[in-house]
Amino acid sequence: MNNQGLIDIGANLTHPQLYDQLDLVVDNIVSADIGSVIITSSNLNDTVIALDIISKYPDIFYTTVGYHPHNAKDFKYEDMDKISQYYKNDRVIAIGECGLDYYREYSTTKQQTLCFENHLILAKENKAPVFLHERKAHKDFISMLKKYNDGIDKKVVHCFTGDKAELMAYLDMGCYIGITGWISDLRRGKHLHDLIKYIPQNKLMIETDSPYLTPKNLPFKHNGINQPSYLNFIAETIAECLNKDIDYVKQISIRNTKEFFSI
Repeated sequence: MNNQGLIDIGANLTHPQLYDQLDLVVDNIVSADIGSVIITSSNLNDTVIALDIISKYPDIFYTTVGYHPHNAKDFKYEDMDKISQYYKNDRVIAIGECGLDYYREYSTTKQQTLCFENHLILAKENKAPVFLHERKAHKDFISMLKKYNDGIDKKVVHCFTGDKAELMAYLDMGCYIGITGWISDLRRGKHLHDLIKYIPQNKLMIETDSPYLTPKNLPFKHNGINQPSYLNFIAETIAECLNKDIDYVKQISIRNTKEFFSI
């Protein structure tokens, strides 16, 4: 691991757009001087694939374990033990991606709520960081999180794109905030240019959410598929919004990420 390079807290490397060209993706990560990448798991099969990737590139990757709300329909109670067992692996460093997503209800509200609550129970029991997803479900999401908040010290709301009231609610609960290339999209993410100033420096982390949300400030032609190697361009936009040097943004995000995930 490059101890000075940025850490991507969320990359969907099991997605075919990245997995099918994994060697190139890894070469680009190294060339871009990215320190390490946390592979997001959306189901248990993702964790299996992620661990295989880690076995090939142990100096670069970590992963999470859990069910994305889209996949909540596949969650079963017996998966609780499986998730806990996977979390014992020192390369599995958080429970999730878990939460609520009412934007696209690939799983019913009931299925999502059941799945999310059990993930929070697991995070509390295992004293584990939790990697959170919320879209168009803020009220229910906050209500559920509050039930377990005192027992979960480390929570990151990944890919934050919400408004100020939502941001402050997360910060009031001690959540960390993950910022993606959305902030460089002036059509959809310009509001984040102001909101990012409200994120305490010890709560900010950076992610690509690749292959999605390709930064809009890439200075070269590309195929539209986001990669972890583009993380520096997200940091560049954040630095501009904060009127800080990019080295400052790198320093605080690396420190926060290492402390949060204990890596």
